[in-house]
Amino acid sequence: MKTLPIFYYVHKIHTDHNSKILLIPFMVLDNPSEKDPVMRDLSEITVTALKDLELARQELQENDLHMKEMNKLANERVDEMSRVNQQLQTKISFVENIATGIREKNDKLESDIKLVKNEKNRYLQLNDKLKTDLGKVIRKEKELSVKQIFLERKIESQTDDLKRTEKISIIGQFTARLSHDMRNPLSRLKMSHEILCNNPNLNVLEKIKHQKRIDASISTLVRIIEDVLEFVRISDLHMNETLLDDVISSSIEGLDVPSSVTLEKMGEPIHVLCDSKKLEAVFINILTNAMDAIEKKGTIRIKTVVTSKNIVIQFVDSGLGVPPGDESKIFDPMFTTKSYGSGLGLTISKMIIEQHGGKLVYGSSPSTFSVFLPKT
Repeated sequence: MKTLPIFYYVHKIHTDHNSKILLIPFMVLDNPSEKDPVMRDLSEITVTALKDLELARQELQENDLHMKEMNKLANERVDEMSRVNQQLQTKISFVENIATGIREKNDKLESDIKLVKNEKNRYLQLNDKLKTDLGKVIRKEKELSVKQIFLERKIESQTDDLKRTEKISIIGQFTARLSHDMRNPLSRLKMSHEILCNNPNLNVLEKIKHQKRIDASISTLVRIIEDVLEFVRISDLHMNETLLDDVISSSIEGLDVPSSVTLEKMGEPIHVLCDSKKLEAVFINILTNAMDAIEKKGTIRIKTVVTSKNIVIQFVDSGLGVPPGDESKIFDPMFTTKSYGSGLGLTISKMIIEQHGGKLVYGSSPSTFSVFLPKT
C-alpha cells in the first residue's frame, strides 16, 4: 500500500488572555476513488471537521470581538457609574448640608415659636391688665370731665374778671402816663398864658419868649395826641419811590440837634419804595432816642447798607445803650426808661416799619437800631 503524505492544518484559538495554535492533521489522497470506503469516509469527515473548525474559528473571532466591545462598554459604564456616583456623593453632601441647615432653622423656629407664645401670653396678661386699667381711667376721666367743666366755668369767670381788671389797669396806667406827660406842657402853657394876660405891658421880648413857650407846649401836646392816635389806629401808607438820603436829611432837619452832637451819614444814594412821611417820623423818633441816650453829647452814625434782599439803615450811637434785661421790652407799649414820654414811640415805629414789610431790631455793643426795608 502506498503511503500518502500527511498535512497539518494550522488553527489559532484566541482566549481572553492568550492564544493557542492547533495542528490538525489531514491527508490528501491522490485519487479518492481508489481508496477504500473507510478512508473515503474518513476523508469526508476530516473535510467536514475542517469546515466546522473554520466556522468555529470565525465564530470565536467574532465572539472575541464582541467580548472586547462588551468589555469596552462595560469599562465605559463603570467609568460613567463612577462619575455618576461621585456626582451623587456631591449632591448627597449638598443635601445633607441643606438638611443640617433646615434642622438648625427648624430648631431656631421652634425656639422663636416658644418665645412668641411666651410673648403672646404676656401680651394677653398685659391686655387684661390694660382693660382693667382702662376701665379705671374711663371712670376717672368722667370724674375729671365733670371737674373740668366746673373749673372751666370758674376760670372763664375769673378770666373775665382779670380781663376787666387788666383793662382797667392798662387804662389807668395809660391815663396816668398821659396825664403826667400832658401836665408839664399844660402847666407851661397855662403859666405863660396867665403872664401874658395879667401883664399887658410886658416888653416885646418877654411876650415873644412866653409865646414860644406856648407854641412849644402846644406842639408837645399835639405830638402826644398824635402818638396815641397812631397807636390805636393804623392808617394806610402812601407809597412812592423816594431817595432814602432825602428822607434821612429831612428827619435831621426836623430835629434840634445841639452842636455837641456829631451826625455822620455813610452809604451810597439809593431809592426805596416807602411812605416818606411815616418813615421820616420813624427816623426822627430813633434819632431823638439816640440823642437822649448820649445825653446830647457824642456821635450818631447813620449807615445805609444794601444786601441781596433788604436795604438796611443803621443808627449807631456812642451811648451806653439799653440796660441789660430791658432789651426785650423796648418795643412794648408804654415801656420807657425816661422820666417823660408816652412810651409809644418805638412801638409805633416798629408798627410802621412792619407795615412797610420790613422789621426794626435793636442790638448792643455798640447801641444800634437797624431798620430793614425790602428792596422790592
